[in-house]
Amino acid sequence: MSGIHCDFIRASIKDIDSMICLRIALLKELGEIKSSQEEQLVRSSTKEYLQQAISNNEFISYIARCNGETVGASGVVIIKRPPYLENLNGMEAYILNMYTIPQHRGRGISRKLLESCIDECKNIGVKRVWLHSSDNGKHLYQKVGFTPKSNEMEFFI
Repeated sequence: MSGIHCDFIRASIKDIDSMICLRIALLKELGEIKSSQEEQLVRSSTKEYLQQAISNNEFISYIARCNGETVGASGVVIIKRPPYLENLNGMEAYILNMYTIPQHRGRGISRKLLESCIDECKNIGVKRVWLHSSDNGKHLYQKVGFTPKSNEMEFFI
């Protein structure tokens, strides 16, 4: 893979299609999309979400573009919640959609994307960053300083 140059840039509205393709690839790899119908539903809903959330700075993404091809992406959802002692401004960020296409893995792309997200969070005053990890990502997140916790719960209405 020598000779491959990668740029890491903050994604904009014009990058939405590439971001969606990588999100679909991630969800398929995780077994969360099992049919073309499910893919189309996620694709159209994600496009609608990203168009609004990127414009409002509620969703921030960094992408890796190597020799003109988008090969990795990250995402950060900015959340403002009531303050608490460890986070008096209440700003939090949830990192998701961390994905690098298989043929570009092992080159530090995900780490650079993650570091870009964390730097962005620091710049805007986020005090707590959290995420859910696949088994493949746990090692990277721990190396960067994330602490594993098993107290997440959910309820769907």
